[in-house]
Amino acid sequence: MKYWKNGFYDEYQEGSVEITDEYYNQLLAGQSAGLLIAESKKGCPILVVHEASIEEIRAQKLDELRLFDSSEAVNQFSINGVLGWLNKSTRVGLMNSIAIERASRRSETNIWLGDTLFVLPVKKAIDMLQQIELYALMCYNTTQGHINAINQLETKEEIEAYDFKTNYPGKLSFTG
Repeated sequence: MKYWKNGFYDEYQEGSVEITDEYYNQLLAGQSAGLLIAESKKGCPILVVHEASIEEIRAQKLDELRLFDSSEAVNQFSINGVLGWLNKSTRVGLMNSIAIERASRRSETNIWLGDTLFVLPVKKAIDMLQQIELYALMCYNTTQGHINAINQLETKEEIEAYDFKTNYPGKLSFTG
């Protein structure tokens, strides 16, 4: 036998209710399956479905948006059909390096996309990096707009139904 009083006990506590080992095991199995152990009006432990609060639903939707924002669904472009992404620090570093190459009167530069090397004219590489930076900025603004919209929603249903995968710019595709 077990005892319940806002938690389980092996020994009787003042005001606790007695439950069978079988019912105790059913409660634990339900909890393992995602249900919550709550207390009935009579003080007995029961299993209930957790109903997420509006803030929990909002936080989950925002987490889903952040995952989408950092995924290949957003962070990807192609050069000659080779897919990849350059993060902000890489884009800035490349732009600085290529500017130095241009000032040194070099006509070509190297850009790596994954394990593929592209030898490009300096002007074309700078143009590509500028387009990628503008694309990244548009994606950032779209994501921030979605965050703002989600934070403005007032019901669980509105938050759950909100489609944050809209209004992102089309992915860039370059030829090298």
